[in-house]
Amino acid sequence: MNRAVFLDRDGVINAAPYNTEEEKYDSPYTLAGFRLLPGAKVAIRLLNEKNWLTVVVSNQPGVAKAKCSAPFLEELNERMRAGLAASGAHLDAIYYCMHHPEAVVPEFRQVCQCRKPRPGLLLAAADDLQIDLTSSYIIGDSLKDVDAGLAAGCTPILIRPRSRKGDRSTVNATRTATSLLAAAKQLLTKEGEL
Repeated sequence: MNRAVFLDRDGVINAAPYNTEEEKYDSPYTLAGFRLLPGAKVAIRLLNEKNWLTVVVSNQPGVAKAKCSAPFLEELNERMRAGLAASGAHLDAIYYCMHHPEAVVPEFRQVCQCRKPRPGLLLAAADDLQIDLTSSYIIGDSLKDVDAGLAAGCTPILIRPRSRKGDRSTVNATRTATSLLAAAKQLLTKEGEL
């Protein structure tokens, strides 16, 4: 069985721009708006070097809400993979939930098992990639990530940057970090690999 580090995408690997209309952080909906966060390449490369699978598990309801298309998500994936590859890092897999219970695109309007905080994305990845969930971690920037990880049996690490406009949620994760790089170093230290 493999060990994995499940990674949320927006706010963990890449910047999540603040949507002033919806008063929340959101996904980038242009290629020009996609920017890898400082330290993300180094963090993922470090996990790669220590033989942890790196798997993106992300709610991406932009298609359901008609904010972007499925082909755009693929273009964004290519940009993300290319940006990581330039620093010798790679992702082993990417899993998205494109559903939303209030979708404007009918085929994506549903309550599903893959939308975090439900663990469906992690369970699908575990089945596909033969991952031991109890030996794995999830790194995310919301309590939905923490809850999905706990439901799947993973150890969560919650990223809490020093300041985030509009974010008043309480921290219930067993571990916290200020960035993906800090989280990666923390888990590798805990596992005796750093």
